[in-house]
Amino acid sequence: MGKYQQKPKTKDKGLITLLAILTLVIAVAGLIYLDTFYGAGRIQSYFSNVFQSKESGQSAEVEAKGKIQLDESSRSTFAVFGSRFLLSTKDGVKYFNGIGDRKWNDTFNMTIPQLISEGSYAAVGDMNGKTVRVYGENGLLYMVQTEGTLIQFALNKNGYLSVITKGDTAYSVQIYNAGGTLLKGRIEESAGIFPLCSDVSDDNKSFAISYLDTSDIQPTGRVLFFYVNPDDSENLTDSMFAVVEKNDEVIPIIGFMQGGVLAAVSDRGIYGISSVGQETWSYPLENRLAQVSLTNKNYVVLAMGDSIANKDGREKGTICWIDSSGKESASYKSGGGVDYLQASEHGVVIGVDKIYSGIKNSGRLAWSYRTASDVRDILPMEQLEEVMLVTKGEALITQMKGTQTARPIISPEGETEPEVVEGTTDKNNGTPEDSAPSSGNEKKGDDKKQVKTGAAQ
Repeated sequence: MGKYQQKPKTKDKGLITLLAILTLVIAVAGLIYLDTFYGAGRIQSYFSNVFQSKESGQSAEVEAKGKIQLDESSRSTFAVFGSRFLLSTKDGVKYFNGIGDRKWNDTFNMTIPQLISEGSYAAVGDMNGKTVRVYGENGLLYMVQTEGTLIQFALNKNGYLSVITKGDTAYSVQIYNAGGTLLKGRIEESAGIFPLCSDVSDDNKSFAISYLDTSDIQPTGRVLFFYVNPDDSENLTDSMFAVVEKNDEVIPIIGFMQGGVLAAVSDRGIYGISSVGQETWSYPLENRLAQVSLTNKNYVVLAMGDSIANKDGREKGTICWIDSSGKESASYKSGGGVDYLQASEHGVVIGVDKIYSGIKNSGRLAWSYRTASDVRDILPMEQLEEVMLVTKGEALITQMKGTQTARPIISPEGETEPEVVEGTTDKNNGTPEDSAPSSGNEKKGDDKKQVKTGAAQ
């Protein structure tokens, strides 16, 4: 009888255990759901790193798929186009389909070359000179020789170029199409008024210029909008169709986003301006900006610095993604002052002291990399985890995994001798490299009417 009466108790215990397991599973599932959609995946990332550390027993070594030796004095910079990349030095540019697979080479001599890219195009300008060279996938498209010293330049996704230069008595802004033809020029001779930044819309219809006006007691920031095509501006003075003005503000950075919205970054806030020149949204700042990027045209990415006096502000080192409607779509707390930020369509790479982190555009941590050496750049390629890692002496392509610590680079067996960027001889066959095809479309601007972004990007 006693044994018979204990059976229901055994069933009750089994039922209670099952309910406890189900409760735990539901709780974990709910936690993962909340973390995924509201917590930026931080919990998942934490456990992923913990388990990976336990499995490996130590931080992973960095493995190189191939590398290029760099001359520290050559001012080497890279632009990445998926799996392809362009290397710029003071002696020229080289375009690669991959490590060891050079497609073309173009030589020049610049004192302070600055490289920018947009879509499949790249431009190199001499910030101590008067030359800008624009490239496509197959080589040089056109070269612009300016009369004044180069201040700033920018590209749109179709290869249109805007250039700001400073002459002896005036500033000049010029707009060129993808064939190197001068489309618009604007001269600014007014005392106390300085053009800071410009950009061309991706539909090629308009361009914008940010000005600083110091002619009055308080400085004023203005963004002026102009039509590119004469047919759109028959009844307009100087083709200008809109002005946005901010008193006691400076607007040093502007850039067109997806959908034609212009993002304007000031020392007080971020503003979204429609294609017709009307302010549609604003994002006030309570922190100074340590870093800002408009490279990913879906977002304005901000790295917050110290709080502004008399304002609460965000935690220093917070990364924020502002979408084209002005909403903060994600954020990430880096835990320190951000001294490096590189945005891409796959996410951003930030640097805090000697620790670099790859963060998805959702705000989720994807990987981290600790180094004792100087890192110049970490550029995402076809995905956020595959990067071009650039140091003083070399550039290599590697895969970032979880938490990594810089160690001697492990290269694939049988790797060919790394290519040295200086010189014009192919080390594999000893023959001179072919120069990039040149269009020879050097255009001079209109002296009476001449007025994007390369100087301070």
